[in-house]
Amino acid sequence: MNILLVTADPDGQSFAKSLADRYVAGIRETKTAKVELADLAGEGFDPRMTRADLAFYRETGPLPQNVRREQQRVERADLLLLATPIYWWSLPAVTKGWIDRVFTKGWAFGSNDRFSGPLSTKHVRLIATGAGGHRLYQEHGYEGAMAAQIAHGIFNFSGVTNVETHLFLDVESGDRAARLRNLATAHDLGRAYAEGQHQPSAHRHLLPAN
Repeated sequence: MNILLVTADPDGQSFAKSLADRYVAGIRETKTAKVELADLAGEGFDPRMTRADLAFYRETGPLPQNVRREQQRVERADLLLLATPIYWWSLPAVTKGWIDRVFTKGWAFGSNDRFSGPLSTKHVRLIATGAGGHRLYQEHGYEGAMAAQIAHGIFNFSGVTNVETHLFLDVESGDRAARLRNLATAHDLGRAYAEGQHQPSAHRHLLPAN
């Protein structure tokens, strides 16, 4: 199995990245897995749309080579694993900009919903951490909002049918025991995925730290 692990942490090792590492370790207990790391912050990926990006979208210019290189990373992967904190109930700017630039017309989407392109054969897992608690997410509908804009709005729209979001909440509580439990949970989720126990599209795990 080939895994593309996408992170955008300026410090290099966020808790989301640690959780993703444990998820991969769980997979490796039952399957051979090769991991390619796309460290967007460390690599200096520019998330801003350029004139060249827009020219390609408008069919007046070629696809930028740096964008094509990112697409090839995705194409090599069986599993696309995004490790990210939640910023304002969505993805950080660098991660979102990576999607904006890399998920191009004719590759990730077309004129119809659920575009049948290269992404349609991929599995996607989002490992996301939040400072808020379970009750906050429930009261304000943040879980549903994230499902609509990310799981469905990005990945289902790009033809991906096997996508899950694993939310780990209250991660800034300072509770070391809870942190260890969350790492163990991530490991178990990876093992379950490798054993074929994953759930249908848009199934979500809300994992409070306490």
